[in-house]
Amino acid sequence: MQSKTNVKVKELMITEVIAVKPGDTIPHVAKTFRTNSISGAPVIDDQRKVIGVISEADIMNLTAAIPFPDIDPLNPFPVFSMSSYMKKVKKIPDEINTLFEGYVKDVMSKNPVTISPDDSISDAARLMRKHDFNRLPVVDSEGKLAGIIARQDIISVFAT
Repeated sequence: MQSKTNVKVKELMITEVIAVKPGDTIPHVAKTFRTNSISGAPVIDDQRKVIGVISEADIMNLTAAIPFPDIDPLNPFPVFSMSSYMKKVKKIPDEINTLFEGYVKDVMSKNPVTISPDDSISDAARLMRKHDFNRLPVVDSEGKLAGIIARQDIISVFAT
């Protein structure tokens, strides 16, 4: 009998993978995530080679780039601070819209960590833990997308 840790990635990977292109817009990707109840996807080129990964965290990082002003509670003239603050706050929607009109290529994680279908799930688990990933794109010998394996796929082996 085969040990649970010697199970190959190809035995557990999902082959019907939702992938996105570098030229897709952020709103399109966010909608794709929501519609399919996923939190990330590989980014592929026209030859289906995996060139990056985009996740909800990458999209959330866009909002971190928006400078929210700090208010100094010790300022003896808070009216001037509030006036300045309100001017900055009024610009935030425009800044958010500008960021969210961007493209996958602008926010994706480049140089993705991938795994081979012939690697073991132990290898996949080690890579996920090392990089704190929830999923890994599975690629063939040419770097083309073959599938995806997620933490829950690996955990399911130990639950049976």
